Amino acid sequence: MAFILKRRLTNERTLLGTFAVLPSVDSIEILALGGFDFVVLDREHGPHSMEKLQDMVRVAQLHEMATLVRVPENSKKEILWALDSGADGVLVPMVEKASDAIKAVKAAKYTPVGERGVALVRSAQYGSQEMTSYFKESNDNTFVALQCENTTGLANLEEIVNIEGVDMIFFGPFDMSASLGIPGRTQDPKVEEVATQILKICKSAGKAAGIFATSPEEAVKRFEQGFNLVGLGIEASIYLNAVSRVVADVKSKGKKI
Repeated sequence: MAFILKRRLTNERTLLGTFAVLPSVDSIEILALGGFDFVVLDREHGPHSMEKLQDMVRVAQLHEMATLVRVPENSKKEILWALDSGADGVLVPMVEKASDAIKAVKAAKYTPVGERGVALVRSAQYGSQEMTSYFKESNDNTFVALQCENTTGLANLEEIVNIEGVDMIFFGPFDMSASLGIPGRTQDPKVEEVATQILKICKSAGKAAGIFATSPEEAVKRFEQGFNLVGLGIEASIYLNAVSRVVADVKSKGKKI
């Protein structure tokens, strides 16, 4: 497979993407044509079947848009399914301790690094690639991103980020705000302080740092702070906001509408 994401981050590019909760290949193609660098195919909150997910990965890759699959849980089975689709990597939620990170890496990597099961599916180009080369390429380039979403994960982050095979820590401001006792207040100074702390820890470890943003202005701010990757909202909200603006514009100008 192409393994676009890790190669681009290694080249120190900043990457802008969004989360996809709609199980639609057409939607993925629109996001790619619109210019997003990556998409997170969200199986934690979106109703994506594995069959549909693989088609969404395929369409994204045809347009050279990188793909991460957010798995619903840190399980060997879910990570296997996600990576067998040919996605660049996985985004694992609610990682709270080093053992969680080790579990995720082992599930994502083949022996001798990990314990990922072997099958001649799409990720292995259906067996057309020499297997020893494929194992090495996959182990070197499969992207493992872990979410820091609560105070427990934050307290253990220095240990988590230094686990070999972890490529990025992704900060989830909404869940962190709840963990801090201020649910939904993602702009609160306490949340901002956590964002700064996570960024500093990632930079010290030589690992990428990602974050969720709710507006273009916030995305720009996060890039300026030093985050490598920003997930800008969810595609459903982007579409809804665009439709709402068009409708409001027409109705504000039309006298009989």
